[in-house]
Amino acid sequence: MPAEEYDRPLKPWLATAYPERAFARVISSRDKRSIHVLIVEDDHAIADMYETQLQHDGYRVTVAGTALVGLELIRSSTPDVVLLDVLLPDRSGFELMMMLHETGVGPPPIVILSNYGEPGMIRQGMSLGAVEYLVKSRVTPAEVSRSIPGWIEQSRGPAKN
Repeated sequence: MPAEEYDRPLKPWLATAYPERAFARVISSRDKRSIHVLIVEDDHAIADMYETQLQHDGYRVTVAGTALVGLELIRSSTPDVVLLDVLLPDRSGFELMMMLHETGVGPPPIVILSNYGEPGMIRQGMSLGAVEYLVKSRVTPAEVSRSIPGWIEQSRGPAKN
């Protein structure tokens, strides 16, 4: 691809390890660039992996490492979709969802992205309003990225005529 199709350097470690992949091609879709994804994840490696994929695919991405920081970012930056871990250092992702309901903040669509796939946890997440519950080991960042527009559309409900 011609150099002008590349926009920005990726993570510095990537440039060192894989010089041929040191730049990311930015998707020209206006719709994707206008979509803001908040990742609430305390594992830096996982957060970085998802952030890299989503940015590569043209999304605007913010990462929060705790539930309270995630709550503040939901209130202040109004993301279009939230990818939420269940086990966080200060509160669980479920508690964050309950806090959103209690404060009356109309939450964006929330997709739980967890290591835990027990049926009881899945039921709890869905009953709290998650649009999807995904187990990290069963999904790739690219699959999550491709699903984001559908989750946003799903949360809007049927179109009114």
